[in-house]
Amino acid sequence: MAGAVTNVSGRGVGLDVVHTRIAAIGGTVEVESTIGRGTTWRLRIPLTLAIISAIIVETAGERYSIPAVNVLEFIAAGGESSGSKIEYVGLAPVLRVRGALLPLVGLRDVLGLPGGKESGQQGGADTVTVIAVLQGDTQRFGLVVDRVLDTEEIVVKPIPARLQGVGVYAGATLLGDGRVALILDVQGIASRSMAGQWLEAELQSRDAPALPAAAGGQVLLVALAQRRRVAIPLAAVTRLERVGREAIEHVGGREVIQYRRAIVPLVRLDHSLGPRVTPAGADSPQQDQLVVIFTRGPRTVALAVEEVLDIMDDDPARHAEVDDGVVVGSTVLGGRVSELLDVRHAVLLGDPSFFDDEADGASIGAPATLRAVGGRR
Repeated sequence: MAGAVTNVSGRGVGLDVVHTRIAAIGGTVEVESTIGRGTTWRLRIPLTLAIISAIIVETAGERYSIPAVNVLEFIAAGGESSGSKIEYVGLAPVLRVRGALLPLVGLRDVLGLPGGKESGQQGGADTVTVIAVLQGDTQRFGLVVDRVLDTEEIVVKPIPARLQGVGVYAGATLLGDGRVALILDVQGIASRSMAGQWLEAELQSRDAPALPAAAGGQVLLVALAQRRRVAIPLAAVTRLERVGREAIEHVGGREVIQYRRAIVPLVRLDHSLGPRVTPAGADSPQQDQLVVIFTRGPRTVALAVEEVLDIMDDDPARHAEVDDGVVVGSTVLGGRVSELLDVRHAVLLGDPSFFDDEADGASIGAPATLRAVGGRR
């Protein structure tokens, strides 16, 4: 260790050596750093000359191998008899799988092949889309392919350095018929293709306390009645749910929903932020209600919103202070002024005892996923 800081120290020469050596054998080094939280390092070493079980798929006339360990299931979406179809959240294609929203990625889009945008394939009622449900590290998504051919035991061979930088190939192999097939890097595809989709959005555990005010970072931007836009600190969000209007019940003059075998208070932000208004579609029992879930240990509170608009980066330099109950300020997001939500205040409107066990170390920010639940409970 150097005794003093000089112009030579701290240039990362040692780290560069590690990166160069790992890259020389076809591996990758990834670094994720968050101020105040720490740094995560991921070193991936190729399975050179290893024998693995793989699923052979075909897209645009070419064959590709997917490691079987990453494949959860295959789904045929669309068509009159399939019972499922591709939907959209904004511009992101999704598929409802047993109540959960599964983000989709088209293999043609990933590889830049002709006929892209297949994840939102347009076709008639008889068009069937083949989707491979994949799990890469902590990310689950659907990969749209043309056909599923066979399962084979394949020998993994390294790929040229030019292909290593693409980030979607883990190796190559020779199939039983003598054809060459590239092995897909499931985690690489997830990181490359889903980074910009708000649906995936990394709604994961952050172990962060309830935020009294948005202090920068990512926020969940939602819409309320009368075109009001509210920014909620993303670190405080546990889950997004969609419930049927008929699932909203009343207890002692307050609205509640049944969530995971518990009675959860429902707070309407449009009521808390101003005059009571009737949300659009509230009189229609067929329309679902979107709610934002906050969980702290055994306690849960749901906040009703009209629409989820986006997940965006908030700049604290653009904040303006406002002291108005659940609103602690305003900011500019997407070129429009949006209100900053005091999550703590809003949650206490639904459950005044929500933070009674703060000394125990519990916090908002339980492991989170993005789901859509049907109206029936």
